[in-house]
Amino acid sequence: MRKRDLAILMLSSFAIFFSLQHEGDFSFKEAWFHLSDEYPIKYEADRLPPPVVADLNGDGRKEILVATHDAKIQILEPHNRRVDEGFGEARFLSQVTLLPDKVRVSSGRHAVAMATGVVDRTYKQGQPQKQVIVVVTSGWSVMCFDHNLKKLWETNLQDDFPHNAHHREVAISISNYTLKHGDAGLVIVGGRMEMRPHISLDPFEEIGVAAKNAEAHRRSASEKEASETSGNVDLRHFALYAFAGRSGLLRWDRKKENIQTLSSEASQLIPQHNYRLDMHALNTRHPGEFECREFRESILGVMPHLWDRREDTMFKLVHFRRHKRKALKRIPGKTTNYPFHKPEENNPPGKDTSKKISNLIDKAANIAKSAKSKKPMPYIPTITNYTQLWWVPNVVVAHLKEGIEAAHLASGRTICKLHLQEGGLHADINGDGVLDHVQVVGGNGAEQTVVSGSMEVLRPCWAVATLGVPVREQLFNASICLHSHFSLFQHGEFRSFGRTPDISSLEVATPILIPRNDGHRHRKGSHGDVVFLNNRGEVTSYSPGLHGHDALWQWQLLTGATWSNIPSPSGMMEGGMVVPTLKAITLRVHDNQEMILAAGDQEAVILSPGGSILAMVDLPAPPTHALICEDFSGDGLNDLILVTSTGVYGFVQTRQPGALFFSTLVGILIVVMAIIFISQHLNTKGGKPRASGAYR
Repeated sequence: MRKRDLAILMLSSFAIFFSLQHEGDFSFKEAWFHLSDEYPIKYEADRLPPPVVADLNGDGRKEILVATHDAKIQILEPHNRRVDEGFGEARFLSQVTLLPDKVRVSSGRHAVAMATGVVDRTYKQGQPQKQVIVVVTSGWSVMCFDHNLKKLWETNLQDDFPHNAHHREVAISISNYTLKHGDAGLVIVGGRMEMRPHISLDPFEEIGVAAKNAEAHRRSASEKEASETSGNVDLRHFALYAFAGRSGLLRWDRKKENIQTLSSEASQLIPQHNYRLDMHALNTRHPGEFECREFRESILGVMPHLWDRREDTMFKLVHFRRHKRKALKRIPGKTTNYPFHKPEENNPPGKDTSKKISNLIDKAANIAKSAKSKKPMPYIPTITNYTQLWWVPNVVVAHLKEGIEAAHLASGRTICKLHLQEGGLHADINGDGVLDHVQVVGGNGAEQTVVSGSMEVLRPCWAVATLGVPVREQLFNASICLHSHFSLFQHGEFRSFGRTPDISSLEVATPILIPRNDGHRHRKGSHGDVVFLNNRGEVTSYSPGLHGHDALWQWQLLTGATWSNIPSPSGMMEGGMVVPTLKAITLRVHDNQEMILAAGDQEAVILSPGGSILAMVDLPAPPTHALICEDFSGDGLNDLILVTSTGVYGFVQTRQPGALFFSTLVGILIVVMAIIFISQHLNTKGGKPRASGAYR
């Protein structure tokens, strides 16, 4: 075989090999479904919480918890059928009703939040962990069930809230930390209420509201009104309650705070739009409260932050540390062995960290040490006001509609509040240690959205990123609609070249942050590409520019993740309202490489951070919740769950071993051809040289 032919064959094999590597070797197949009766959703308060995937009894098989409109919690088990057989009905295991035991009244008993978790401490390795289920109903009844759906405890908090209010925000946190000796676990429940519109009240409630308003007008002293409503939670305040996991005993609550309201003279001097944008006025502190800038590293550690709907409210148990302004001088001969703070670096004296060989030997030694059997730590400390261990959380961070709020885990006292502008993405997108804000708006809400830190109205099809809270400067503004990347949209100008784009029906999803590896070490959840999605299915990616300013256009794709929502003139939610999905997911359970999941009303796509389509999923019905990415099959691969108005559908992730086997064969063929090529080259050098055809 000639060298030229062998080289061409090797190049072709390399092309086939690399095309197989970039070809998606996974897909999402139809697995199971569970149908339910279609219920008309008129308001946000009528929406049910999304399903929860958990291993309740610790047997290694996942169960799926689904809430129903008739005040029940159902437990389903995905079947183990072959993935090429299409949808199959999920196996129904059991259910529990949320209605009272004696009086079967369904009003205020449907679930608005649901969570599972482990409250018992595990002392033996391999011991099965049984989980509990905590449900919050629309009437503020908090119920806890064990893994067999046996009710452990129930408490009602309705007296702390107004009667005509509904849940605007609600979240549940379950952990095996304890606040008092003898307890088993900790359950934290929080929520904020909103008054229902008068159009949803029945005639008797309207009469009651009218009588109450008339009585309020007859009163002349405002102190009487304040004294009568002193027991209720302020509607602007996010209430928190902490319970013991097994017994349900109340450990602390934070129902209200001394909210300092502005006087009437001062409020008349401040315009309404300036008051909403004045972060200093919003971030007024109460006694015992700190500024969040004193915990700036801890605040950035719980980012990114985004809030669209009620289910986006969530809790995180973390350890807050104050910002170190100056390193303390060490006194020779004095060492502290108390592990209060997390060690930042491990640099023993006299060791050169620049040598690669010594670092490789140390890494191998650490791996060998970690391979040895370790005994689990039998002591799990009880969290008190004096607990300072860095691996034990000391605050509960709530991601709310209005921003970030941190409360002391042992007492419930507010540590700090960081008011963030509603909508958009809050994260450190350029990795400079300062919180940024990315705003984007569709055609419907363009008239009401103002760019952070300015009086400029945000235009449709454009994204604006600002730096700092409050805003210091603008980082970039860029287009998120389909266009050529040869600078056709410069300085905010729309150039349609003969046609006017229709932006009145444009809708956008909240942007997300995909971490980017640039060779430097950044904090988790910071420095990455910002990805946008609109209802035309256009996915756009921008990365921070040089020195963290401006934006570099990365890629733009036209996908099938399209949707359309027609606004209702009465302000009511339509039953068929489509909830788009744009989130960062991982294909495996314990994986750090994040992919992009974008979904509309008929199709969902999985995109790589580089902008290539890895998989596509056809949706049987428009989603009413964002797609859920969880491993319900138990194989270590994350699956997808679709929630619609008529039921729940599951898609299992399957790997295609055929492509992997074929790529392995092509790789072996490349190695064989390389050996032949090298052997021919060596034989040509060692052989007799070819005689020249020309005579001299």
